[in-house]
Amino acid sequence: MSLSPMSSLKDLIDSAGRRVVIPVCEPAMYHGPFADVDFLSGKLDDERQPNTLWVYSQWTDRGGALIDSWILALSKEKAAGLVVVDERLPDASRLLAERLLFPVFLVQGQHLGLFLRRAFRLLASSEVEGMKRELSLIDATLDSWGENLTLEGFQHQLHSHGVQIKPARETTESGTRIVDWGRGSGERFYIHAPVASPRLIRLMELTIAVFLDRDAAEIESVLRHRSEFLLELLVDPRVPTGSVMRAASRFNLDLGRVHTALIWDMDKFSEYSRAAGSEQRILRTKGAVLEALEREARQTFGHGMVLPHSDEFVLIVESQERLLPDQALRGAEAIARSLTPTLKKWGVSGVTCGIGFPYDGPDGLRKSFEEAHEALTVGRARYGFGTIAHFKDLGLDRFLYGWLESPRSRELAEGLLAPVLAEPNGGELIETLRTYLDCMGRRSQAAQMLHIHRNTLTYRIQRLEQLLKLNLDDAAAQLVLQLALKARPELH
Repeated sequence: MSLSPMSSLKDLIDSAGRRVVIPVCEPAMYHGPFADVDFLSGKLDDERQPNTLWVYSQWTDRGGALIDSWILALSKEKAAGLVVVDERLPDASRLLAERLLFPVFLVQGQHLGLFLRRAFRLLASSEVEGMKRELSLIDATLDSWGENLTLEGFQHQLHSHGVQIKPARETTESGTRIVDWGRGSGERFYIHAPVASPRLIRLMELTIAVFLDRDAAEIESVLRHRSEFLLELLVDPRVPTGSVMRAASRFNLDLGRVHTALIWDMDKFSEYSRAAGSEQRILRTKGAVLEALEREARQTFGHGMVLPHSDEFVLIVESQERLLPDQALRGAEAIARSLTPTLKKWGVSGVTCGIGFPYDGPDGLRKSFEEAHEALTVGRARYGFGTIAHFKDLGLDRFLYGWLESPRSRELAEGLLAPVLAEPNGGELIETLRTYLDCMGRRSQAAQMLHIHRNTLTYRIQRLEQLLKLNLDDAAAQLVLQLALKARPELH
């Protein structure tokens, strides 16, 4: 901190490393006790000039109150400094500036012209150097754009030039910018460059946006192409076998072998889609999950072909021999564990899986697909999200397939359980009800599983009967309540 107008000015400008603007402010032009401070602060906010060196050329405030308010305001706005044209500076103001580490230059009126001329010479030199650095980064950006086919390669190459570009979710640093390009509300990125001029940042934003748009278009094309094949192969029974065979050959799928279908559903994906706010991000999420699922399936089973189906992924495993149910379950569990880092990276809560039996030929593959979908639906209704269920394990719950996923079943379940869920301890009562029904009304066993006293269980059952207006010992009431709980898997 120095009050010399000549010794520290160059150091100040050199240390700023960016353009410093010097407007000459005339306080007499504005009115009001704090008009000068408000004007300067507003100008800094409006024009984004935190590096401005301000000149106060008509100071008559001998008490120092106004200059102190200027120092406080400009220091808060990250100004480069303040030039005071006067003979002296009050000690209190000098101490305040020193405490805030805010540069204040005291210049006599007859020396102001010399001071500004030297400042402008330094600024011109600094500006030229800044322009050279900016042009160098612009050239590097354009070169990197021409040499890379992916956003990741572009980021990596510019990193050697001191430029940091990374998704906002991977950093807590300030400086996040929204890159918007044609799809949804855009992606959020953190961009930091040694020369952060508006035109350089805008060039990088446009380059990132083009990469994002191209990636999204490629992912969308892959998803659509595979979805069309899935419809031909598994959903539309009217497609001739020859047409299916030709389509399968394009994907290197031999329909003469044994195939097992596994359907993977991303948990609560409708909620994720609403929170994502960007079609582009949803496409990138689906593309990343498809790629990871296919990779892990091939490592686990030796083969894996993934076809997207709405918010689900159909994994087709091809083998010479039939995949036993226990083998399929162990493999699916290993894949689910391996998928966790990808799901966490993209903010997906988890996956639920249904597995069908292995069959031969196109018709057999369709049957395995239908079984896998049934296993997915019933397993999720019975055990909740994150379940991996095989068709062989569905048991009597197979009779409920279709009904559990219908809007009517959910509507009835919500209406029946609404009084319980509205209670402050609704979750505790639902868990008590489920355990009581699982124990087939055996109160001692239910109390032991809930780790509560039998009297506590009796009180909760009485409360449930009051809220539901049902007798929990009645077989028909128990059946209805079990169906209601199955229709609301998120309550597990």
